[in-house]
Amino acid sequence: MARRCLSVALIAAALIAVSCRIAPALASDITGVPDGGMLNFAILRNGEAIGSHVIRFERNGSDLEVRIEAKVDYRFGFIPLYRFEHQALEVWRDGSLQRMAATTNDNGAPYQIALHREEGGMVLAINGVETAEDPDLQPASLWSVAIVTQRRILDPADGELMSVEIADAGMESIRVAGRDIQARHYVMTGDFERDLWYDSRGVLMQVRFHGDDGSEIRYDLR
Repeated sequence: MARRCLSVALIAAALIAVSCRIAPALASDITGVPDGGMLNFAILRNGEAIGSHVIRFERNGSDLEVRIEAKVDYRFGFIPLYRFEHQALEVWRDGSLQRMAATTNDNGAPYQIALHREEGGMVLAINGVETAEDPDLQPASLWSVAIVTQRRILDPADGELMSVEIADAGMESIRVAGRDIQARHYVMTGDFERDLWYDSRGVLMQVRFHGDDGSEIRYDLR
């Protein structure tokens, strides 16, 4: 990524990262930076591709810029049922989020979301309306295992604040990009339900969840 009523809308949470190594050029104090500087995912519904999710990482001086682009075009034959477009920029410094800006078209509903740091906290703007928020607030982009320490996260698509709980389900073998790997499984419940798998370096390897219609949504690295 209504997003939560349609299995395909789950996109809005946007997104995710898969990698096996930390790239020397991008290595940072922020866990989850992937090798090569880009992650390209197919979004699958019951095994059928319905969209894409791309994350690019780039150093800009002392800042790490994370650019996210997600698209979903879900159809029944030639009949469009759901469309979703999302672009976001996150700027991190010294392991801390400094600002985020996101634009979303959620099946015709537009959102402009901005989050920036000020002394004493964060300021969140949803379509121009500002509120003061906690200094530790993070978007639910999920590309770093650090998200599992949070109990309140921001939906970067529509600005909703979500309460979550995280359970550590231990190490598991999963298949990623055509090979079997060991990854730690976390189960996120509450306002935002996801199964998350991270490798030993804290990079997200896989995400799965179910829509209200029972369909399985999965992100696969291309």
